[in-house]
Amino acid sequence: MIAKICTFLLCCFAIMSNIKTTESAGNSQIFLQINPIRFFVQRTHVNYSRMLNNVKTFRDHPIVIKSKDQKILSKDYKNIKEYRLKLKSRDKLEKKAKDVKCSFCVIVKSNILCLKNLVELLKSGKPFIYNKKLHCLYNYKTIENTILHLKWEAELIVKLLLADNLETAQWLWSYFLKIIATRQYNQNKPFIRENPFDDDQLQTGVSDFIGNCIAEKHLPPTAMESDFVSKNISIYINMFTGIRKSVYFVDYVLDRNYDNMIELFYLKPFWNDQRQLLFGQIAQVNVDWSKAKQRHEVEVVITREFVKNRTWIYKPYGRFDHQMLLIKIIDARFYCYFSVMLHVYEKQLFILEEETVKDIKNLICYFINEALILTAFKDEFLVMILSELDLAKISDTDYVKDISARVRTKANVILNDLNAPYTNENDLLRFNGVENQLLTNDLIMRIITNFIVYLNELKSICLPSVYETFLHFMGVVVKSSTV
Repeated sequence: MIAKICTFLLCCFAIMSNIKTTESAGNSQIFLQINPIRFFVQRTHVNYSRMLNNVKTFRDHPIVIKSKDQKILSKDYKNIKEYRLKLKSRDKLEKKAKDVKCSFCVIVKSNILCLKNLVELLKSGKPFIYNKKLHCLYNYKTIENTILHLKWEAELIVKLLLADNLETAQWLWSYFLKIIATRQYNQNKPFIRENPFDDDQLQTGVSDFIGNCIAEKHLPPTAMESDFVSKNISIYINMFTGIRKSVYFVDYVLDRNYDNMIELFYLKPFWNDQRQLLFGQIAQVNVDWSKAKQRHEVEVVITREFVKNRTWIYKPYGRFDHQMLLIKIIDARFYCYFSVMLHVYEKQLFILEEETVKDIKNLICYFINEALILTAFKDEFLVMILSELDLAKISDTDYVKDISARVRTKANVILNDLNAPYTNENDLLRFNGVENQLLTNDLIMRIITNFIVYLNELKSICLPSVYETFLHFMGVVVKSSTV
């Protein structure tokens, strides 16, 4: 019966969600020998790795993602040898992505001066007359088309990195958002007083990043020179032509309306918690959310003003407190769900048949993995827990108890952080009526179903952007592999 229910739930979830496939461990005994912190290496489509490999950059000796690497990245691994090969191939992919970021950062350094001059023209209302003093690498007949082209470039790079969950950077998001604001100049004109591109934080971030790129050999030492891009204009042109013509981007719509994405970054979908997505009670769990709710309500007032005055145009990262609070709240709710699921699973080890317990474990692992996908694999602890749970033997009850206890401790740590400085209790997470309902498998299925509903509500409130994009913007996403 449990197997049928599991199959039904998985089918429902596949319909409701945009499910991404993540690799399984393969031979668990082999992986137990190396005991990795994270053994998940994301699958990369061959078209993507091929496209990234073909992107031209300013690096003197380009990194090559060979056909063999592309195949390895697109497949699951079955043993320790394949795992290590995939880590090495993923490392090449990440380094090539860093090449692209570094090269684009040099282009941004050149474009900032161009954009600064274009904004001054917009503010003055003078007609656009292209000349070399504007310092623009492309010669368009109108300001609008020039800004549109620069937005197109930034949009491609952002999409390129997000498509395979590769690290972005604050300077990239800051630059991108400022171009979006300038693209909507007439709408934002009442709020643009000083020039948004006369920004020391952005310029310092770009210069520091280029310096790091040079130190790590992603760029030649001459990359800091003001005429570096103009001297290498063919590489600059080929870089974007190659990306845009790739199979991976053939259906990608550029110059979309990014208002919803900006609203997500500054948490507008969460200002009114009508669905009780942040502070509603979780079945089978007793948690006091009142202190976190008070903190959230205080932050909403400040963030509303921040968005109303378009402060983000000047300081895209001017509202850290509210965003970090929201991340903690969602993390806390995830861990509450995980804690009660694992607690019930631990108790059922002694009650249900082995095959049924195995099905439940696989289902729990599946939905923890879905949570990891939704949160862009940012949580190292949770990746480790999922790895251990996936490899655990059903008969090893002490091992499962240990995993369950550590997850509950993690939940309490986050809850204490949310409630600080009002409490320092060790146990803020208490199970409600669980012990009296452990004789059947109905309880665990209800808990998992509730978690499915929560995941889908979180996805729907973040649409048309996604929560993982918000996490990339905040810079809390970790590297997906370490060789």
